[in-house]
Amino acid sequence: MPRHVLTPPCPTDPFESRLRTALRLLLTGHPQRTAERCARLRTRAAATGARRWQAAFGALRAEALLCLGDLAAAEREAATAVQAADRDTPLRLWPVAALVEALTELGHHDEADRRLRRAVPGPLPLTEDVLPYLRARSRHFLAVRCPQEALADALHVGELAALQKGGLFTEMPWRTDAAQALLHLGRPDRAAELIDAQLTEATLGPRPRGIALRLRAAVEAPAGRPATLALAAAELRAAGDRPEHARALADMADALRALGDDSTSEAVLHRAWGLAADCGAVPLCERLLPTTVA
Repeated sequence: MPRHVLTPPCPTDPFESRLRTALRLLLTGHPQRTAERCARLRTRAAATGARRWQAAFGALRAEALLCLGDLAAAEREAATAVQAADRDTPLRLWPVAALVEALTELGHHDEADRRLRRAVPGPLPLTEDVLPYLRARSRHFLAVRCPQEALADALHVGELAALQKGGLFTEMPWRTDAAQALLHLGRPDRAAELIDAQLTEATLGPRPRGIALRLRAAVEAPAGRPATLALAAAELRAAGDRPEHARALADMADALRALGDDSTSEAVLHRAWGLAADCGAVPLCERLLPTTVA
């Protein structure tokens, strides 16, 4: 792909500042307020015939619902946003990305793959919304056990984000996405470098910080992992991200079990499973269920 600045949406549109404010609200750990604000703004955009912003506010609301753990509602919201955006709508790939994220969390991997291929049947467009699309595709690849492809997409997000000037998605935490793929590829040293770089970001909010801490524990000595995972769980709980909170608790249960603390591990595991089940996060439930049932 040519190395030049991606094409952003029109900066003079009156809805853009509202979108940036709502996005900042989500990044700083307020998914409930984000979802409520985006619902109002999406309705207002639809009433004025501003389809691009109707789709964008729908996509952001879907992301907020994903954080809240209402995966079924996130899927519906994102699917509605996809319908609101036609092929010439700026930011049209953002609703697709949100839908793929929801489908991946729900374990609907075939449908996620179909949506990805339908949205971009040929070369990737040089538009700003290719960043969330690539991130969603990276997470899909990781979920279906294609870590090399996941790593390539995550690194591509980082390359393209560096070219943007004041874009909507410049704070996308691509380093932790890449780190997860590297851990699956058996490259913990490189993963640790990216995780530490993510943790030094000055504007890092509680959600990306919590995810980075969860991954940081995976490259630490076993004795230190529970403490780091406790910090990760606290950050993710503060951010209101229930699926990621469940993952941090699941990792904590594994770390405690590895240290021989079976009773505490089982209690933490039940908390993780309860959160995952309440969200409808089928893949995570399936990971936890055998031990929980036993």
